[in-house]
Amino acid sequence: MAAARAQGRLPGRKRKMTDSKIASARQLLANGTSPTEVAKNLGVSIPTLYRWIPAHDR
Repeated sequence: MAAARAQGRLPGRKRKMTDSKIASARQLLANGTSPTEVAKNLGVSIPTLYRWIPAHDR
């Protein structure tokens, strides 16, 4: 793994929620869009959305 990191590769699965998706989700939720619609628009599941957007940010 050290050799892979030295070449700029990270182990593991890529994140489904990128920083831009998180920002978009926060904006949509602040505008009153339902969490179901936000998850559908971003292509993630509702549990994934709730995992990345804490309850106090919704």
